[in-house]
Amino acid sequence: MYIGEASKLSGATVKAIRLYEKLGLLPNVARENSYRVFTDEDILLIKFIKIAQNVGFKLSELKQIIYPKDGKVSWEDIRHEIDSKANNITKEIIRLQNDKKQLSNYKNEITECLKNYQDCIFPHIKSDA
Repeated sequence: MYIGEASKLSGATVKAIRLYEKLGLLPNVARENSYRVFTDEDILLIKFIKIAQNVGFKLSELKQIIYPKDGKVSWEDIRHEIDSKANNITKEIIRLQNDKKQLSNYKNEITECLKNYQDCIFPHIKSDA
């Protein structure tokens, strides 16, 4: 099947599929004249790439997972990468929760200042006046 059909079946845009090929994530796409010809296995790989991207994997990370330097795909290595990504997401959640708490604190300080002073100056900013 050609790239348009591959796009429909995989859910990836034609542009994304071309990028995957350019980056070496789809290195063995057959050619018929100047047209790419995709197999069912190519479609599965494209779907896998999309799913992995949706959960936070970068294309460069995926290339290392799909095509390791030693040429042997290890399910244990893939599990390790998934665990690592999950840990990074947990850290990011904690960081975002802290940011949200800090924003809430700033909002409360501003609310209190506005309630108590007509010419409220943000408490952390010193006025030169």
